[in-house]
Amino acid sequence: MVARARVLRNMRSDNQEELYMPIPAERKVYFADENAIRSALGFDQILGKPIPGGLIKQSNGNLTPVYLDSAYIVGPEGAHANATGISGLATKTSYLMFLIYSIYKKLENVSVVIFNVKHSDLLHIDEEADDLTEQDMEMYKRLGLDVTPFKNVTYFLPRGKEGQPDSDEPPRNYKLYAYALQDVYDSLDLLFAEVPDPQFTIDAFVRYVRDNWQHGRVVFEREYRNRTYRREVKIWEELRNVPDDVLGVSIYGFPTHSTPPRIKRELRRLTSYSIFVDNRSPNEVYLGEAVRNNIKAGHISVIDIYRVPSINWPFIIGDVMRNIEQLYRETELKELPHLLIFIDELNTFAPAGEREPNPVTEQIIEIARKGRARRTALFGAQQFKSEVHRQVWGNCTLHVIGRTGSAELRTAPYGELDEYTKNQILNLRQGEIVLSFKVWRYPIKVIFPRPPYRRPARG
Repeated sequence: MVARARVLRNMRSDNQEELYMPIPAERKVYFADENAIRSALGFDQILGKPIPGGLIKQSNGNLTPVYLDSAYIVGPEGAHANATGISGLATKTSYLMFLIYSIYKKLENVSVVIFNVKHSDLLHIDEEADDLTEQDMEMYKRLGLDVTPFKNVTYFLPRGKEGQPDSDEPPRNYKLYAYALQDVYDSLDLLFAEVPDPQFTIDAFVRYVRDNWQHGRVVFEREYRNRTYRREVKIWEELRNVPDDVLGVSIYGFPTHSTPPRIKRELRRLTSYSIFVDNRSPNEVYLGEAVRNNIKAGHISVIDIYRVPSINWPFIIGDVMRNIEQLYRETELKELPHLLIFIDELNTFAPAGEREPNPVTEQIIEIARKGRARRTALFGAQQFKSEVHRQVWGNCTLHVIGRTGSAELRTAPYGELDEYTKNQILNLRQGEIVLSFKVWRYPIKVIFPRPPYRRPARG
């Protein structure tokens, strides 16, 4: 019989020193036991805490737990995880949520922010699972993890018409979020992030509102040819209806016939959904501030954006990220917990390309670049990693790869994978993924249990 084996580690006979010379010919080959696998993957050299990352299923049927080094997942040595693969087959969300659960259980000082973008998939993570099999239970036992749902979860749901949540199957305990102009007058660049602005006319409008907001209002005012143009604005409706001549003279110094109407058209389009209110009711919160205040050890924020128009997704995510950035500026790092941020459909918010990153993409890149030092990890998922900004996936220490097509595997993000690993990826089944971890010599294939919370069935 002829078999192919990879050399993951070559140790001296006393296991005291690693050898970097080729293995001599005709050495005996046998199935590695759990201790040998632990040594081969360097589990004995973990700098932080060991985080269960799945199990290796060997050809002889043995299951061996795989551990990830927390120091390379949430800092300070490295950070971030990215999951990719074909929709429905790759189990991207399931694996990242399993990994978040492992970190949540093994690290004492951790907080989580999750964006729900698919139906009610992540709106019941504090409820017990009803679909775990005996195999799932056995895997949790082998990994040393309790099978209990998340605790201390706060759900933030978008305000719908008549002040009701606009969500699929709302959870029991939730808070409604909405935006008054007073909340985000200084973040309108995020609202207009994806609107083309080659002449910087929208940028001038955004800056004017931000720089001139005082005492809960902005005044558009300027003298032009012996006439005073003036309009006071406190709420969205007033901002949408500033006269064109007042807007033009105040911002650009003269009445312009094309720019003000375009700005107001875009503003109406972007603020037509029910989360944009003139005045928030007492039971509605400003999301950015509420999430920032909920970043505490053991606390989880789940933000539902599934039914929100996709044109508003970048604004919501960007505003939350900006508030997190503000928290880091205002608070000593030692007072903050480890923070995990989970964003699905990452290519929507941090797309690849040569064009200048918009303000939302910049917020995500900032987290990717600085997260290691701040003990903040971005967990992103998408179908095609090649469609994500290079600085985002390039800063990840853990790459999770589900079943992926051959054309995608030929792109730059997979350049470090050899042909053997790529062939493995092409033939993965549901529940199997390949992990590529910066501290391992080679990627490995693992299996993992279903997440231990209720996942609503969709027919």
